[in-house]
Amino acid sequence: MLRIPRILPYRALARSLSQCSFAAGDKIHGYQVQRAVEVPEFSLNAIELEHMKTGSKHIHLERDDSNNVFNVLVRTVPKNDTGIAHILEHVVLCGSEMYPVRDPFFKMMDRSMATFMNAMTGSDFTMYPFSTQNSKDYQNLMSVYLNAVFFPRIRKVDFLQEGWRLEHEVVEDKKSPIIFKGVVFNEMKGYVGNSDYLIMEALQKNLLPDHTYGYSSGGEPIAIPQLSWEELKQFHHDHFHPSNAVFMTYGDMPLENHLEMIDRDVMKRFSEITPDTQIPAQQRWTEPQFKVVTSPPDKMAANPDKQSAFSVSYLLPEICDVYETFVASVVAALLTDGPTAPLYKSLVESGVGSSYSPMTGYFGRLREGVFSCGLQGIAEKDHGWVENTIYETIQNASENGYAKERVDALLHQIELDMSHQRSQFGLGLTFSILPVWAHGADPFTSIQVKDTLKKFRKNLRADKEYLQKKTAELFLGNDHRLGLLMKVDEKYKEKIELTERGLLAERVEALNKKDRKNIFKQGLELQKLQNEVEDLSCLPGIALSDIPRRPQRYEAVRSVHRAAPVYLNEQPTNGVSYFNAIVPVNGLDEELYSYLPLFCECLTEMGTQDEDYESFAQRQEMYTGGLSASMSIQSHYNDVMKHEAAIHLNSHALDRNTGQMFAMWKDLWQGFSFGNHTRLQTLLSQRAQRLANGLSFSGHAYAMKNAAQGLAPSAYLSELCNGVSQINFIKDLSASPDIEKTARILQQIGDHVFNSSSSSPRYAINVSPQHTPTILRHLNSFIETVDATPPPSDFSWKVGGIDLPFTKRNDIDLPLAVNFISTCCKTVPYSHADNPSLRVLARLMSTKFLHREIREKGGAYGSGASQGSDGVWKFYSYRDPNVDKTLDTFQHGVKWAVDGKFTQEEMNEAKVAMFQSIDSPVAPSSRGLSYFSSELDNEIIQAHRERLLDVTREQLIEAATTYLLNKGSSSSSTVIGPTSNGSAADA
Repeated sequence: MLRIPRILPYRALARSLSQCSFAAGDKIHGYQVQRAVEVPEFSLNAIELEHMKTGSKHIHLERDDSNNVFNVLVRTVPKNDTGIAHILEHVVLCGSEMYPVRDPFFKMMDRSMATFMNAMTGSDFTMYPFSTQNSKDYQNLMSVYLNAVFFPRIRKVDFLQEGWRLEHEVVEDKKSPIIFKGVVFNEMKGYVGNSDYLIMEALQKNLLPDHTYGYSSGGEPIAIPQLSWEELKQFHHDHFHPSNAVFMTYGDMPLENHLEMIDRDVMKRFSEITPDTQIPAQQRWTEPQFKVVTSPPDKMAANPDKQSAFSVSYLLPEICDVYETFVASVVAALLTDGPTAPLYKSLVESGVGSSYSPMTGYFGRLREGVFSCGLQGIAEKDHGWVENTIYETIQNASENGYAKERVDALLHQIELDMSHQRSQFGLGLTFSILPVWAHGADPFTSIQVKDTLKKFRKNLRADKEYLQKKTAELFLGNDHRLGLLMKVDEKYKEKIELTERGLLAERVEALNKKDRKNIFKQGLELQKLQNEVEDLSCLPGIALSDIPRRPQRYEAVRSVHRAAPVYLNEQPTNGVSYFNAIVPVNGLDEELYSYLPLFCECLTEMGTQDEDYESFAQRQEMYTGGLSASMSIQSHYNDVMKHEAAIHLNSHALDRNTGQMFAMWKDLWQGFSFGNHTRLQTLLSQRAQRLANGLSFSGHAYAMKNAAQGLAPSAYLSELCNGVSQINFIKDLSASPDIEKTARILQQIGDHVFNSSSSSPRYAINVSPQHTPTILRHLNSFIETVDATPPPSDFSWKVGGIDLPFTKRNDIDLPLAVNFISTCCKTVPYSHADNPSLRVLARLMSTKFLHREIREKGGAYGSGASQGSDGVWKFYSYRDPNVDKTLDTFQHGVKWAVDGKFTQEEMNEAKVAMFQSIDSPVAPSSRGLSYFSSELDNEIIQAHRERLLDVTREQLIEAATTYLLNKGSSSSSTVIGPTSNGSAADA
């Protein structure tokens, strides 16, 4: 994929920034300004600074955006597979000098209005970002983050909890087996069963073997127990220094305040050093390399005989040259992106495999760029064909070039992407700039995309063979390329487990009597620490009173056009028009519902009766951001048995292209076609591969859908169309030889959805006021042309009509190293007076009970509870080594709530945390759509908000007692993982 910085100019929103108030040479709180430039096309001022004492670098982007961002990146270069950087990322957030409490990071999630909080480990960096719209919150979070990153306690108990430890399976029982435990240890065990992850790890390790990229930054489970606490502390000492860090701040808050805090709280305690964290360029090979790695079999694979993958990867020039990196990304996109790309046609459409291999495209976040392309879902014997086809296709592109229409379409996509506004613009910008800045790229050049495009267009005009030459320069004669074959090993999981058991046995056998006594004692001490009630008074926080009772609301203006309901949202959309349509599937046979997601995925990818899919795809790229169709499954806000199933159509385009956008929707509505069976089979195979690959990454979401399916019609449809049931359905459909039957069914669905006698759509438009007359004219013409039946009402709610398949417990056997678990029970819908109580309780229980019991004690990577608007309560755990223990813990959580084992302060913190998402920034493209989507008006939303703010402790206890206590017979559980005979044993 083409990767450029996500530049989102809020031109219509932003004030006209005055001339930048900083100039090179200015000194501010220990910093000196190196450069200060105005970037008027994005309404921002960019200031680069360097701290005079430590040499630490800082960029501030001053912009009229209230969603302010802080991010600090530390270069981390591990030299082994122990996951030292990853474990340290966790441990530094477990308490610091100023905030000596356990897990201040997680505790701040309940004391903040942050719109984003996280920490992440990359191949050569560790990053700590947050964003918030509240100035007090910003100062609070920056204080906690700075102290955590640079002055953590790094206690041994935190290392044992987050990294790894030897501990009795039952902590209080010294006769129970001693096993490996640890959050990161179990997290990484969850990755080793995922073929996508294994391919990406193997690719990087083998293409860049000489330095830090030759190791796993996340950690190999078998190597993690080699890491010591002392080594972890030394790694922090060597890497977490301001001289080895780069900072970015963004938004409308004053730069001076940020610099004053950073200088006072961090910089004054350090002096400049020369960190040994530079990554040398990889020594180039004189001949290509070939490697073979293995993966476990995938039970979800459509064809058990085609589970191999093969890719060819090239090491490209260093990323410090922003322009050349951009050109490389353009060439990669032209080679791989979309159905008209040469590698797509020669590989994906060949039928030899199912879809591109992971990491296909250009990757520009390491010191040197990487291009990779391949095919997964192949037979092992076909890897030679894949390799030769890649070489031949690239050779052909270097000789014959690329169609001008494809280049123009790609440049249009960049222009549209620059204008399309996202709610987390600043955060995305830091993610784009910081990693490449750390490798020597000019951050200002990265922002000035228009200058880069201008230079690129000039070079295209000057040399008609410019892109051909660049293709040859990047690939032909480039001997630093890796052929990587991944093949299935039926005993992969068995071998991994055997190796782990061998390591464990070796460690346990080496223990003497004193060691065993210490392990038992250590386990009890850690458990005691985890159970302690802490004094959190040192932590800053946002008060419940800081949350406004009446926030800004956006409300669409409803009108009727050609008898169809239209919702108009006039917003500062920066020259982009947004179109949405919801088309209910009333009257569709229930047995066809499983086909609906495939119908949506293929609808805009198959062309029309009068235009082949390649031409139609080219037209989409030339004039729009793509036409999209997806399933919309809504539960009514006051009745969980009422639901609406519909097709959601959406697209966006530059204002000047809205006529073209509606012309394409008209062509599709009137002339959709599934007649190209070869194309249909390609799309079906791609979907089957993608769904199978995603299960181990998002297993908790699949477990929740599966457990909830018998509790409400919308939950059942969600499982049918988006859950494990859908994965199995698509797997079987992809393996079926009768593609003609599938095409007939999809055509039947299309006839039902778009036929004028049964179609009753509603429409929404988000557009800038000056373009409203034009887009309404195009919409009126579209509505008149498609001639849909005027709906009796805007919404098509259906009551019941589904035989819900309730199951007490469902065990889904997959060859994973850890489990994904959920228990669900039926509660009440969004507008019910008790729904807010359950929502607050879910947040409270997640952070104050489940986190401690399932993550800290149990070693799972994540856990929680949620109360949905669909009237279903959901418990879940993520990458969990336990099963029955976790299921019991869910019920203990209910007892904890019923017994009122929480304070008023903790309840208020849970309320504050709820509003992180409720009051998160909304992009202009999404404003005012709540009623259009689900009939949820601002009055109902406001009443729900006030109940959230006003819910009492007694109401939480009553809600837990009424809806959650003793619901064993009516609750449903799902376990996804290594089960046996229908029941799973705890690790």
